[in-house]
Amino acid sequence: MAMKDLLLVFFGGGLGALSRFVFSRGISMRFFTAIPSGTLFVNVTGSLLMGFFFNLLNASLLPAGYRALITVGFIGAYTTFSTYALETVALLQRKEYLPAFWNFLLNNVLTFVAIVIGMVISSALYSVIRSEGILHR
Repeated sequence: MAMKDLLLVFFGGGLGALSRFVFSRGISMRFFTAIPSGTLFVNVTGSLLMGFFFNLLNASLLPAGYRALITVGFIGAYTTFSTYALETVALLQRKEYLPAFWNFLLNNVLTFVAIVIGMVISSALYSVIRSEGILHR
């Protein structure tokens, strides 16, 4: 493992964790719901970003070194699967079964859908770029 990759993960992870804190806290403070809406927001947007950048990296539209920065570092620190799991268990412990069910369902379904949407968006963008002759491969 190269020192460059470690630094990219470190830098991306710092930005991802800071972004998660800001967005999660901001959403939760503005939109109080029975489920932890801030965590849901970062998990869904993080999944959208993961799908988007997965396609770009696999199509070699971004240098391979960006994988460590973006997907492992930034998105890995930005998404909050462990927080989501803990919040769901806390809801169950408080016998808030319906919010726990919705939190579980929405986090799982919407993050999968967001990954697919991110992939579709990046594929469409790639097609437009190629058809316009902007990208020569």
